[in-house]
Amino acid sequence: MDKEEIIRDEIQEEVEETVKNHEDVEEATEKKEETSSTESVSKEKEELLNKLVRLQADFDNFRKRTIKEKEEIYKYALSDFSEKFLPVIDNMERAIQSIEDAKISDGYVDGVKMVISQLITVLNNEGLEEIPTENVEFDPQWHHGVAVDNIEDIEDNHIIEVYQKGYKFKEKVLRPAMVKICKK
Repeated sequence: MDKEEIIRDEIQEEVEETVKNHEDVEEATEKKEETSSTESVSKEKEELLNKLVRLQADFDNFRKRTIKEKEEIYKYALSDFSEKFLPVIDNMERAIQSIEDAKISDGYVDGVKMVISQLITVLNNEGLEEIPTENVEFDPQWHHGVAVDNIEDIEDNHIIEVYQKGYKFKEKVLRPAMVKICKK
């Protein structure tokens, strides 16, 4: 923000100086009209007006650029935070899977399931999404192939197994899904 304020102040000073020069030109114009040299004064006045228009355009471009930069910062502000939560989600899902494999069922298990469900819902509402891997063709933009196998029932270049879930935040890949691919 300091850089923006400095640039804004510099542009404002140039505009004020141009306006002052414009006023000086008007005074000079009046004096030069008396001395009948109106052509040079009108050229100088035109040059100053052109300079003023350029400064106003520069300032408008600066304003638009800073608005766009702020929008980008806001759009991806939670991206780093979400990325730091991915190992927590992975561990909680592993814990739930272990509990289900052990066929344990009680109030604590249901509480853990509700917490992970609520956490994922909150992150999804902010823009975090799991990268699809079920019945999907391998896409290197979204998936990281770490193993290959040939299974007859599965189409070529489709995902067989997921080793680690992948996530994206508003179309930006935070972590590609680690998968096993069918190659024929």
